[in-house]
Amino acid sequence: MSEDWYAEDYVLRGPVVGPITRADLASTQSELGIRGAFPNIELHAFGHSIDPENPYRCFYFSRWRGTNSGDLEVAGQVFPATGDEMETPVSVFSVVWNPSGKVVYEQVGAVVDRLEGNTQGKAAVFGLLHTAGLKLSGSPGNKVFQIMQRMGHLAGTGGRSWSKEENIPKWWISKSRGADGTEQI
Repeated sequence: MSEDWYAEDYVLRGPVVGPITRADLASTQSELGIRGAFPNIELHAFGHSIDPENPYRCFYFSRWRGTNSGDLEVAGQVFPATGDEMETPVSVFSVVWNPSGKVVYEQVGAVVDRLEGNTQGKAAVFGLLHTAGLKLSGSPGNKVFQIMQRMGHLAGTGGRSWSKEENIPKWWISKSRGADGTEQI
């Protein structure tokens, strides 16, 4: 999608990432080299449904497929291409538009059936990382993963799991960051 589709106060949140701004999301994806590591990635979206209680929100399902045919570099460590094909489990995503028609919020990667696919239940970017050989046990509340994220956040290397506080839009009220166990409002 064109960047014109996104609101200036855009936020993305997933089970263990976010809140992250559009600029930080793009920068992190570029730093990880996802497209180079998975040049044939296909994102299959289906089952779009408008929320009957919020006409600005659309839920949909997504399944990602691709082959790890390029090297992946994460935090200075190179993971050579495995040549493995990846299929993530189906996940639920949602997009919220503002009244001006710009995407202001995305929720990503809530797995429907962790037994599907070949990424050990990991969806979206975590499914890609798993296929490339980075076997993160990242789940909400995982203390080791939370520490790893906080160290990376402080160091400012290898992309961001969430944006800096001063860059998070004021409308975002949750204090949870990255893999924190529960939303803290």
